[in-house]
Amino acid sequence: MRLGLSILCVTTLIGAYATALAATQKPARKITENQIKAFINSRSKEYECSSLDQIQIDHLEYFDFMGDGNQEAIVVASTCMTGTAGPDIHAVYARNPEGKLIELPFLDASGDPPPSEQIPVFGNPNYELTVENGELVATWIDASDREDPVIARYKWEGKRFALDRMDVKGPYPTSYDCAKAARELDRAICYSPGVAALDLQLGEAYRRLLQRLPPDKKQQLQSQQRAWLAEREKQCVLYKWWVDCLTDMYSKRMVDLNKLSATDNKH
Repeated sequence: MRLGLSILCVTTLIGAYATALAATQKPARKITENQIKAFINSRSKEYECSSLDQIQIDHLEYFDFMGDGNQEAIVVASTCMTGTAGPDIHAVYARNPEGKLIELPFLDASGDPPPSEQIPVFGNPNYELTVENGELVATWIDASDREDPVIARYKWEGKRFALDRMDVKGPYPTSYDCAKAARELDRAICYSPGVAALDLQLGEAYRRLLQRLPPDKKQQLQSQQRAWLAEREKQCVLYKWWVDCLTDMYSKRMVDLNKLSATDNKH
């Protein structure tokens, strides 16, 4: 009988200890929208708004990346500082052991994946953050006429999100070597399927005409082409409408080259 009572007492003590331990290891409270807004607003003066109502949560979902039973918050938000550029907050928030919010690193200050790879997006770029198959996924958009031009996937590595892979649409064939393109506009053309095709077409027409011309007219055509390239750089700024601007300029330049070719054939 005494042995049975001893076992019962031990079992009771173990149960009480387990209950007490569980009480001290409760999962962290779910991170709320208001807590997220307050954290964003207190990060630095750069994002300080006069009211939390000026911070818009565009996307919010939860996932336990660390596998500790606590869900991190995946956030895309727009503050009072963003203007027309789109969401200016892309972050994953967690709680530290003291229960305070912290941001988990995955992109550097330039919006590039670590360590320093360039993301080929051009013209008002921005991105969404989601979770797919346990990975953090940044789906980029830009003004290059590509659907989902870049999708970057990150895995949690204990202290930060590390880039696992990037799916990039492009580069497309152009009249020049995209790998050697130094100017931003030239690089952007490589990643716009429509403009790249026009550039290839224009380059072939230009070279055909140049080969047929005598030296004096050849120099004249080369000067005209350099002037057109300079004007192209000046007029088609890499923002929302740069593809339309380039499409118009290339189309008009093709008309000019066709006229010059027709005139040359008459002679």
